[in-house]
Amino acid sequence: MSESFEILEARYRAALDRVSEAYQVLRGVMGDPKPVAHGEEPPVLTKAERDAQTEAMKAFQEYVPLRDRYWATRWGREGNPPKS
Repeated sequence: MSESFEILEARYRAALDRVSEAYQVLRGVMGDPKPVAHGEEPPVLTKAERDAQTEAMKAFQEYVPLRDRYWATRWGREGNPPKS
């Protein structure tokens, strides 16, 4: 049994919000990326930084299949297939 488009859309929006929030937290914890100078050791990641990276990765991994299903369903529903 497939879910309704409205439920799929709600799940898609929730996943998109989770990704946005996770990446905002990640930017807040990590700060702006800075290149590592020649001969310099890479910075050591704190537990908070690793946790933020892990949450951002998991949120994105859950978002991608929902995004694909949502847009495939929406295009089919609206009769508006992608042009490229």
